[in-house]
Amino acid sequence: MGSPKISKSDLSNIAIVGSGPTALFLLKYILENIEVLRSEIKKITIFEKEEILGMGMPYHPKTTDIYNLANISSEEIPMLQESFGDWLRRQNSDALKKLNVTDLPIDDSEVYSRVSLGHYFEEQFKQLISSLESKGIQIFQKVKCEVLDVSKDSEKELTITDCHNEKHNFSTVVIANGHEWKGEDKPESGYYASPWPIHKLIPQNKEGYNFPVGTLGASLSAFDVVTSLAHRHGTFSKVNEKLTFKLNEANPKFKLVLHSSEGWLPHLQYEQKEPIREIFRHFTRNQLLDLIDENGFLRIEDYFDHLCRPALIEAFRKDRLTHVVDQLQDSTFSFKDLVALMSEKHDYVDSFEGMKKEMVTARNSINHKIPIYWMETLDDLMYSLNYHAELLPAEDHLFFHKEIMSFLMNVIAALPLQSADILLALYDANCIELKAGYVNFPEDAFQENKTKIVVESADGNKEEVEYQLFVNCGGGKKLELEDFPFQTLVKQGVVRPATAPFAEQNFGKEQLRKSEDHIVKTDSGLEMKLSGIQIDSSYRTINKDNSTNSFLYDINFTHTNGLRPYSYGLQACSATSLILVESWLAEIKEDKNVSEEIETITELYEDIDGL
Repeated sequence: MGSPKISKSDLSNIAIVGSGPTALFLLKYILENIEVLRSEIKKITIFEKEEILGMGMPYHPKTTDIYNLANISSEEIPMLQESFGDWLRRQNSDALKKLNVTDLPIDDSEVYSRVSLGHYFEEQFKQLISSLESKGIQIFQKVKCEVLDVSKDSEKELTITDCHNEKHNFSTVVIANGHEWKGEDKPESGYYASPWPIHKLIPQNKEGYNFPVGTLGASLSAFDVVTSLAHRHGTFSKVNEKLTFKLNEANPKFKLVLHSSEGWLPHLQYEQKEPIREIFRHFTRNQLLDLIDENGFLRIEDYFDHLCRPALIEAFRKDRLTHVVDQLQDSTFSFKDLVALMSEKHDYVDSFEGMKKEMVTARNSINHKIPIYWMETLDDLMYSLNYHAELLPAEDHLFFHKEIMSFLMNVIAALPLQSADILLALYDANCIELKAGYVNFPEDAFQENKTKIVVESADGNKEEVEYQLFVNCGGGKKLELEDFPFQTLVKQGVVRPATAPFAEQNFGKEQLRKSEDHIVKTDSGLEMKLSGIQIDSSYRTINKDNSTNSFLYDINFTHTNGLRPYSYGLQACSATSLILVESWLAEIKEDKNVSEEIETITELYEDIDGL
């Protein structure tokens, strides 16, 4: 659709919608560059629908449970005013106990409760606000003030309408409102469209649930359900350094049943040589630029062959997995082949028995500081691809989501060993089960006091199962334009769906024949709709006329995951915010739009890797 047209940002009066970790890191990088930015930024207004600023949905005590563990350690969190580990060490024993932090001394490589991480973020947020105010920036904190809509008021201003029906005008708005769960709970059928807030699932009576509880998914969010309910239905204790679980006598039929399409449990936490991801760790910026073809596309197999394959060969060699090295040295061995090979290693007949075996390797890796190089390297490589995904044609977006994404989320996403201990204790007590197969909801799924599902196995057999309590932990659905929270911007054409052009128009025509819903006809040919909205490399939104909105940025991952499909976790929050701030600095200091050409945005990526 051609390069979007650009105008310079007016940063004099900024609104930030949301105050979670992405907003937190945004303030951090504004403060770090305040000597340049103070001439441009006069006021910052922060809108937060909850009464506490800085926590974010996954870490808020209103949303999460004291027993839910974070899936990241202190050494993996980009630095704020102080590290998470140092903050925990400053807390007294009573405070730590309230946060369910009981394993002492504090270890920077361990994971702790998510509510403790939330309180850490809250304090860091307060410190950042205080520091920015001391530098002369006016900060307005609007708590319990949900933003209901955003509209373009004039050529240079946006209007925010809040839940009190008050209107506020701003020169620039940054959307950073985090997770949104739009699915409809059906409590009369015992069905919940998401696990959050987790407190809605906790039994109100002391006896608890005396029946099996089902979850759709066996991901990290499903384990929040597992930990919250397990602690209410039995007792965990250590016997000879091994965690055990004893079910309460009041609920002998309680059991957790996890439904996973592949029948996988996530891989376990492993030692990392470099806990913080970098975009250009395994190849140079110029090596990547050399792969862009004459039509401006980066093809995923070229990326794998030229940049991933050499790095992975070195990593597998360090891990002494010589049979994988031999395969990778064969040029016909593709990215898809690698995924299939490593999936087989993860595809146990019984995933819990497989986890027991993997636990030996994982503990050895952690305890003896032995990195698992291939997993860390692949994570790095996919993290880098994420920040160049707008160069992929539609065909490669389809391939990535169909063949790669599930593997990354199940095999590369790391489950903390503490969580694995809980799962295995429940397994040994016969209180948890994993069922493979695709879950479908029949027309009569939601009935009084029960939810019916149909589970289809890989060989096509179907089984009907009923639950009195069933929790959808499959993650939020991909964002369509009608799901974007600020619909006036949609109606005004200020935002538009993310799209990717086809490299081969005949392939696009074939997709068009299959479905017209996700294919767009443009002046330059057929394009495929992706999830979310169109952004440029600096997270500026792009309007229906393909012009860049220098007054509206969106750094909410659920809104941008079509063009940034592997943006997950706190490190991505930090990198995203840093990219945005660095783009402002380039405008101010060099009068340059870094998103205009791939050469300039990759220069910025190269710069931020060292920060």
